[in-house]
Amino acid sequence: MQNSEYISAFLKFLRESKTDYQIASDQELYANSETQDILHRMELGNDSYHDMAKMAKRLKQVRQERREAKDIKEVTKPILEWIQEYEKVIRTLELILGDVRKAEERVKNRHYIEKTGVLKEIFEEESH
Repeated sequence: MQNSEYISAFLKFLRESKTDYQIASDQELYANSETQDILHRMELGNDSYHDMAKMAKRLKQVRQERREAKDIKEVTKPILEWIQEYEKVIRTLELILGDVRKAEERVKNRHYIEKTGVLKEIFEEESH
């Protein structure tokens, strides 16, 4: 793996962590709203035992989804806080990534232009 790929992977990880946190926050909020909908229906509705059981089953699923979202938030929160604290460092890494990619490209496409005729002389001697 080239150096640029390591830097790029780290920056991608930071972006994905930020996205994961936001998605999890949205999922937690939605699950909270679903929970309230179900609980209010159970409280105020006049549903059958069968319908109450269906709502209870769905409530369990919603709460599990909410828990997963909260867990993702908990794990990604320290990363998000680091991103916010070190925004300048991240921008610097992005600039470094560009410089490293350019350097890698130069090294990959390196060629030499002869300054003298010594190689020509050497190979002419062989053919005589």
